[in-house]
Amino acid sequence: MNSRCERMCALLKLVGADAAIITSYENRRYLSGFSGSNATLFIHEQEQELYTDSRYTEQAGKQAVDFTVIQYDLNKTLFSCIAEVAAKTGTHKVAFEADKVTVAWLNEMKSKLPDFEWIPVEGKIDSLRNVKDAGEIEQIKAAQAVTDAAFTHILSVLKPGISEIEIRSELDYFMAKRGGKVAFDTIVASGPNSSMPHAEPSERKLQAGDFVTMDFGCKLNGYCSDMTRTVAIGEPTDEMKKIYAIVLEAQNRALDKIAPGVVCKEVDFAARGYIAEMGYGDYFGHGLGHGFGLLVHETPRFSIGYEDVIVPGICISVEPGIYLPNRFGVRIEDTVCITPEGFINFTGSEKELIIL
Repeated sequence: MNSRCERMCALLKLVGADAAIITSYENRRYLSGFSGSNATLFIHEQEQELYTDSRYTEQAGKQAVDFTVIQYDLNKTLFSCIAEVAAKTGTHKVAFEADKVTVAWLNEMKSKLPDFEWIPVEGKIDSLRNVKDAGEIEQIKAAQAVTDAAFTHILSVLKPGISEIEIRSELDYFMAKRGGKVAFDTIVASGPNSSMPHAEPSERKLQAGDFVTMDFGCKLNGYCSDMTRTVAIGEPTDEMKKIYAIVLEAQNRALDKIAPGVVCKEVDFAARGYIAEMGYGDYFGHGLGHGFGLLVHETPRFSIGYEDVIVPGICISVEPGIYLPNRFGVRIEDTVCITPEGFINFTGSEKELIIL
């Protein structure tokens, strides 16, 4: 955690701030190690403090070993704690997560700490999390292993007559029994519902001839996995097979493009350009992929116009799709980690069309 705070302090110098106040869960956890739901961090090159209430002080003491843990209450408020450390460190310019806080929060801070100059920092603190270290990568691998096992399990459950809601519940329960919380609301979309990329699971029951798309992931020890597979219930039509093959080829072309130094939009185009070439460009409307880690959606992204260059340690999804309104859709998603040689694919589940 010390090395992470050192990078945070280097960022503070770049933005002209003396210190930072961190309130978002994901950045608190990344910088301190504390996984509880209530805390505020004060980070200065001379002092790092974590403020929380009596419910979490013991936990914070065990997890945030590089921080001084201070309990606040009615007699010693959060604002008095911050004012005290600011006086000790000579802090006047304070960076804050402009994209994470409310107007009410900022107004209260300005009211209670009127001598501070508040410096909004948007996205830069999040970007500290873009490149994962070895420990983070191992956590993500473990989360994906649970998710792959859930997919193997669900193949034995899928059959005509089972509802989308039942499938979602079975996936979520399988991952929970293995220590994983759901990383996001599980998507199960069958038949015509599969044409909606983020369809909510419904009471609709699987029917012979359906495609069923399942987009799911677990959070294990704080780190997320994410995968999507589309399978057929009974024999699909020739058109369905054709669309599936196009999506799979689009993903393979994107994966072939991935290497350190490649611009994100070029990876996106490798898939998007092929889908357009095959005549379905109007039916692929979302980005090709997103970073993930402590959150399931992080930066960078594989998308049109995204100019960032991928570097080793970035973990990112690759998920092309084609969605034919009111008919059916196909999406295939793997998650990968960029390495000096290329990438490793965390997702081990079969991608050739599975017909059940």
